[in-house]
Amino acid sequence: MSTTPFKKIALVGGGGAVGKAILEALLATGTTEVIVLTRPDSTTSFPAHSNLKVERVDPTDINAVSVVLKKHGIEVLVSTVGPAATASQHALVDAAKQAGVRLFVPSEFGMTTEGVKDAPRVAAKAEVSRYAKSIGLPTLRVYNGALAEFIPMLGSVQRGTFLVLDPPEGHGAPLPFSITSLADMGGFVAHVLTTLTPARLQDTTLRIEGDRMTFPDLANLYSRIKSVPVEHVSDLPTDVGTDDFRVWRKYLLEETNAGRSRVTWDPVQGRDLGVEALANGLWEGHKWKTAEEAIRDGQ
Repeated sequence: MSTTPFKKIALVGGGGAVGKAILEALLATGTTEVIVLTRPDSTTSFPAHSNLKVERVDPTDINAVSVVLKKHGIEVLVSTVGPAATASQHALVDAAKQAGVRLFVPSEFGMTTEGVKDAPRVAAKAEVSRYAKSIGLPTLRVYNGALAEFIPMLGSVQRGTFLVLDPPEGHGAPLPFSITSLADMGGFVAHVLTTLTPARLQDTTLRIEGDRMTFPDLANLYSRIKSVPVEHVSDLPTDVGTDDFRVWRKYLLEETNAGRSRVTWDPVQGRDLGVEALANGLWEGHKWKTAEEAIRDGQ
């Protein structure tokens, strides 16, 4: 097996927030050839760069994607598709396997999904990696907790206040959860893909975080920086999106309060693995952004 770090990487979902962060970080290495796969009807534009090529292809067309991956000798396929397209990653897995890709990075970039069965959106993510393993395609899963730039969405600040869902009586005080900035997430993914050996990354889970705090503490921090009032509620108001969206948001907030949104939480074992499980140290010398820094940078 080669000990040379990967040099040819394909990216799906490069127009989204997560995809853009990873794309920018990969191009910043100056040594990596990146191929962005985008739908034929997409209007998303990408920066001109000597190490970047854009291929228009239907990501659900297994044979067409496989042809593109083979054409460019792609070693790693990174997916950053949104929740609505999670299941479509099975086609990407099949195409990657068919094309001889050596590593698939599924669209995780959030809370731990391994072993979660009570939340369809989370379980669907876990199923992608399970499927890849079943056909012999190695995966790299990256968990980073909540992305700092999505804090306004988590707090539903569009309503004019920062909503805090208080735990039910008798459930104890809220526990800390993991927060990571988009730049740190993207930079870490690019760093490990382009500096570590393939053997170190295959069938591996890496957990990172830039900061850790309780949701009420985060709300107070955001309020202090952005001058947005904090509103404590026992249930989410009916004006927080659709019924399905409220159910999903409530699940996330309940998991956050219970400490299960820490990236070191292991649903399979039902316990926290401790800070020793963090992979931050793989990016030697890097200064990770705190939640406060990320919020202020977003002003």
